[in-house]
Amino acid sequence: MILAALMLLLGGTAFAEDETPALKAFYNPEFLPPLVEAHDPAGDEYFTDAVFIGDSMMERMEMLGGFPTANFVWQVGMSPASVGRKQFRVKGTNARLTTYEKAAEYNPKKIYIMLGANGLDNYATSYIVADYERLADAVITNFPDALIYVIAPPPMSYKRMHGEYVIPTKRYSNFAEELRLLAERRNFYYLDLYHVLADEKGYLPGKFDAGDGYHLSRNACDELENLVRRHTVPYPAVNMEGEQP
Repeated sequence: MILAALMLLLGGTAFAEDETPALKAFYNPEFLPPLVEAHDPAGDEYFTDAVFIGDSMMERMEMLGGFPTANFVWQVGMSPASVGRKQFRVKGTNARLTTYEKAAEYNPKKIYIMLGANGLDNYATSYIVADYERLADAVITNFPDALIYVIAPPPMSYKRMHGEYVIPTKRYSNFAEELRLLAERRNFYYLDLYHVLADEKGYLPGKFDAGDGYHLSRNACDELENLVRRHTVPYPAVNMEGEQP
């Protein structure tokens, strides 16, 4: 009996020691993540050291010029699962950079990530959250001194979600909540675009639909820009250890 109890104790201790705590991001201790209070819109100067990472929705944001001083790293079809595998060709050479290497070229102090729409259309929320956890590890490791913002993606239109097979609206609303919880665990700042754009039934309404049921109209991009500009956190003068970042 004593031996069994000892083995159980040792086994439990070993299990606890094997657990690796989740990596946590750099943040401003005067503005605790994940939620950010609304304020007057931040000017373009705030985004001069910001990088926006995403899929074709982020491409559209860059095309519309919503953040003219920011840098963008996007690829069509990018998802939380594929972000680490995507490559960007170096102009004039055959060399290629990963998403994180490309973003690092801009020496960002703020990183905005909007991913998940590619994935939620095919897979359950839990799979996308697991991919996002791995994404979180990579972003924190590659950018230990950057403020990280994560944006909950909007749903698709009713027609798009009732195509060959029905995509449940709960998949998107659940992901928005799971992303908020992930942001809380990882010290990310959370921006809830999902609830800004979704209608009362959980679909992307016509005024926010660019026409294909997936991509965002100019009105929707204006809402995204307003959300981002009105929910910013000052970059701290010192980090949490009291040292210059």
